[in-house]
Amino acid sequence: MASFYKRYLLLLQSWPLDKSKVGKDLGQHIRDQVKLAFAKGDLNQVDEERCERYYNSLRRIATNTHNTSYKRSLTSTASGLSQEHCNLALSPEFLEYWKEEDRNLISKLFRKQRKNVPEEN
Repeated sequence: MASFYKRYLLLLQSWPLDKSKVGKDLGQHIRDQVKLAFAKGDLNQVDEERCERYYNSLRRIATNTHNTSYKRSLTSTASGLSQEHCNLALSPEFLEYWKEEDRNLISKLFRKQRKNVPEEN
């Protein structure tokens, strides 16, 4: 178990943290999950196999294995936005702005709906 823990700690050192995505950062979530998993103590054989699979998967993500193996020929995305625009759209400031706009839109729709509904006597 100690060897797994050390390997995870080394992997997490290379994993970036995005300070702009507090509460939604994958790196922080993985760190929290590792703390929970290793706080329990000894692992049984089945957990060791799962732990090894998770470690290998996380290592491939952290080292960008598949991105470097399978280069993309196009830079287009499903949304049509660039990486910088996607990062901006997912920023906490923009998401807060979007929530506020959504609330305003919904309240406008409710007000309009109330005006269109005839009052009952």
